[in-house]
Amino acid sequence: MKTKFLISLLAACSLLSFCTREPEPGQASVLTVSWEDTATKGAATESEKQLHSLWFYVFDANGMLDTAHECTAADLSVRKATIPVKTGGKTVYAVANLPADRQNAANAAATLDELEAVTFHLTDNGESRFIMMAKGTANVVATSGADCPLKLERPLAKISLGTVRNSLPAPFGAITVKHAFLCNVVGNQNIACNAAAGTWYNQNGTDAANGGKTATIGQGGHGAQAAFTYRDVNASVNLGGSYDGGQVFYAMPNGITAEPGNPAYGTTFVPTCTVLMVVASIKGKDYYYPVPLKNTLVRNTDNVVNLTIIGLGNTLEDGPLNKIEKADLRASVTVSDWTTGSTYTETI
Repeated sequence: MKTKFLISLLAACSLLSFCTREPEPGQASVLTVSWEDTATKGAATESEKQLHSLWFYVFDANGMLDTAHECTAADLSVRKATIPVKTGGKTVYAVANLPADRQNAANAAATLDELEAVTFHLTDNGESRFIMMAKGTANVVATSGADCPLKLERPLAKISLGTVRNSLPAPFGAITVKHAFLCNVVGNQNIACNAAAGTWYNQNGTDAANGGKTATIGQGGHGAQAAFTYRDVNASVNLGGSYDGGQVFYAMPNGITAEPGNPAYGTTFVPTCTVLMVVASIKGKDYYYPVPLKNTLVRNTDNVVNLTIIGLGNTLEDGPLNKIEKADLRASVTVSDWTTGSTYTETI
């Protein structure tokens, strides 16, 4: 009797062990990752597409790091990398052009969540060194591995000054477009591109470096706060003529659609939509023409702003960010995807 009981117990233990045994570890295989940045109507310029560093991070079905691969010069040349991995379902991240400290943070991530939470700022980008990311999935099998094509995208939006037309009444004559800059610029993001806005550059267009909201806007601290938010123009535009622009600005996405209030200045900054400010000198006095980017500022898009100046804009004393009447300014914003080239136009 005892013998039968012992046999039954052993059998039960064996069955329990079989049912709770950990799955077999994946077999060795390979994952081939390729990438592109399609050159279409809305595509980035060559400087915006430059790759100085590119890392691939491969995670298993449980979100744990399988391997990290730094692309070699040969990988970058052929736009493809073959990475040894284990079989199974994978999530693949490509991250390009991170500065050293942010790259170290990414390389310290052991899980998918940790990688996606790595943060960076607008100032971590450069004139020809734009952070880019891509995310994909693949199912790696033992016999043939897997392919994972990716499309690199920038986490920020581009704002381009298109044309500025002088349609003022004849007595005003020629004007000078002095400079243009962004106000209320989101400066922070993470690799997952889902970070809440927490850093704001050029709040209400004021020079924070000079201690408050009374300094001349568009000067000094703007350049120190964000590299891509201020551009000198200094272009003379004859009556009936136009300036063809060419200045570009960059900002992190901004989902807020509310425009600055009248007046925009206050003791406490209230986040609003990002605004492109154009400053024109007319008869020796500076006038401010704000163009609110109020349909949300979306990552990986180029927002081309065209202006027709019909009347006098705001003065510094009256509040540069106050809403401009259509009788004084006509503006349109054409938004195109950096990758697909799809567009839409909004008239302000």
